[in-house]
Amino acid sequence: MATICNHHVLSCMHGLRENSFPQQQALERAGINPAVMDNHSQRVHTDQVARLFKTVQETLNDEFMGFTQNSCKVGLFATMAELVSHCSTLGELLEKAVNFYNLVSDDIPMRLSRSRGNAVLSFKMTKPELDPEHFMAEFWLVIWHRFPSWYIGQPIRLQETHFTFSAPQHRDELQIMFPADLQFNSSANRLIFDAQYLDKPLLRSAQELALFVENAPADVMTIPGSDSTLEAQIERIITQRHPDRLIFVPIHQMAGELGISSQTLHRRLKESATSYQKIKDNLRREVAIQKLVSERLSVERVAEIVGFTESRSFTRAFKHWTGLTPREYCKRKA
Repeated sequence: MATICNHHVLSCMHGLRENSFPQQQALERAGINPAVMDNHSQRVHTDQVARLFKTVQETLNDEFMGFTQNSCKVGLFATMAELVSHCSTLGELLEKAVNFYNLVSDDIPMRLSRSRGNAVLSFKMTKPELDPEHFMAEFWLVIWHRFPSWYIGQPIRLQETHFTFSAPQHRDELQIMFPADLQFNSSANRLIFDAQYLDKPLLRSAQELALFVENAPADVMTIPGSDSTLEAQIERIITQRHPDRLIFVPIHQMAGELGISSQTLHRRLKESATSYQKIKDNLRREVAIQKLVSERLSVERVAEIVGFTESRSFTRAFKHWTGLTPREYCKRKA
């Protein structure tokens, strides 16, 4: 995601407002026009937002950005990163990271568990009233999805993401941030994904980790590794097949184009916690959003472009993907 909605730009500065620090100065340091505060439809580039987040953390000397009862001094994430650099698998990394943060802070108690073949990384804010717009809860979920994904060199495919609060106005943004089934008013904030990921080896070198920490939080703003995965290869083949519309071939034909058997393709996708159908649905959703919002094409035309013979079938699928019909989605974006 190359841009972030204005909601997160404004809400991240709650700690500055509570401590009477100037917001305009922070925006300017991040290279953001302060006029963004007056335009609720404005979107801001991830690089600018990352600089703003870091500015808030450094101004408050608090990596929790003023959203908890006790501050988390700048440098704690780097210490945690050094600790987990000696791990060999993602499961070990998450166990150590959870234990580390639970030891140094009582404000965001975390837990890693397994349930029905899934891994569940969960937490609750001890004082959620200090995070009135749920910025920190969302940001903490982002960090613990992106950082592990970066470390194993591939995006972790989420199955469900749970939030302790009600669905906010920027729900569609959360759907992009966490491409999975979203559930609100849950008992805890959770990332749920296939437990097979816990056995994935850590691929990054000490030098890469040092650069990641130096740039933090810039590299957690987007999902890493998405340009080299098998899923990305399949998406490129589909999008390059025809200039004006998506054409989906049977899985055995796709496997042939990749130079592998259909059984191997099915197995490798399953190991990555996805499937050919999920890839097609994800691609359809993203292309549909682009055509509806950016190009403002009709629902009927977009349905045809993404491979539906009837607009009604497309509308049902789109609502399943996003929770909104295409027209409702466009109204939200307008």
